[in-house]
Amino acid sequence: YARPAETQPSSPERQQLLTPHAAAGDLWLPDGSRTPLSETVIPAGNLIRLRPTPAATAVSAPVWDRQARLLGDRGQETLARLRVAIVGLGGVGSIVVEELARLGVGELVLIDNETVDATNLPRLLGAERSDIDKPKTDLAARNATRANPQIRLTTVPRRVESPEALRELVVCDWIFLTADSHSARHWVNAVVHEFLIPATQVGVKIPVSPDGGIGQIHTATRLITPGVGCMWCNGLIDPTELAIEMHPEAEREQARYVPGVPAPSVMPLNTLAVGEAVTQFLLASASLHESDDDLGSVIHLPRTRERHLQDPRQSARCRWCTPTGNLGRGAGGELAARKAATTRS
Repeated sequence: YARPAETQPSSPERQQLLTPHAAAGDLWLPDGSRTPLSETVIPAGNLIRLRPTPAATAVSAPVWDRQARLLGDRGQETLARLRVAIVGLGGVGSIVVEELARLGVGELVLIDNETVDATNLPRLLGAERSDIDKPKTDLAARNATRANPQIRLTTVPRRVESPEALRELVVCDWIFLTADSHSARHWVNAVVHEFLIPATQVGVKIPVSPDGGIGQIHTATRLITPGVGCMWCNGLIDPTELAIEMHPEAEREQARYVPGVPAPSVMPLNTLAVGEAVTQFLLASASLHESDDDLGSVIHLPRTRERHLQDPRQSARCRWCTPTGNLGRGAGGELAARKAATTRS
């Protein structure tokens, strides 16, 4: 996507010159004026950011010395410029917040409508008994500030499909989807493809049979890249569950034949999944992946010590991730028309 120097309208015309290391151009606005592009971002296996002229690189602060030896001063500066959202601040999301803050990501958007309960305490980083019944966004913000006092924070104690949450998501550079609901998957999937923002889905599944037997545990780290097979294409969103989840809570429980049962969750498995996800984000943001086309998911099977890669599938007529659907439509897309009141700037 192209990032103009001023706010981008819904349907500008663009003229752009691209080279492997730079990009320059202008947007012609509906009123006849034009504004120069300050940056062009190519979301792929590596998050490529091109500007008209190379940006001056500041020397990293001493606190980042060990990271900058891997990322370089420019890579550390890139992290400081990023605005990253975490959707879901439970056992997985709380670890993502901690790691991103300690990496030096400049701004975090924290989205979760739930409060802390007693069963969360063993899995939420930094949680104390005094946090019970308080918003998870408050705990996440406290942890992020403790880890990095200079970090900028936006908290949204709402469901992800709320206008407040969507307005924040469409102006992010990356999204971590750590909420395990079909509604969260649907709305983040829509933002990724309409607004061309990459995301990572992070999840852990511990199947338990009615008699208490433990099945094949797996952790999943899925890169959701604009224009590549989406979560609908890969069968990761159940339309029936999505329809139920879009109703108020009392109606959701009445609509299910089997009452919801809390899934097993332990911190070490959450940490395994998050470590993979944040590592892939870090390498992408610093353009350290060996291939821009490596977009596969990583599935860990801890009980058998296996690790598998899965390439995404794509339906040729997908409503979300193809040019004939909502891909790249931004403020003219289906999600924006229904929910979001702002455009990507």
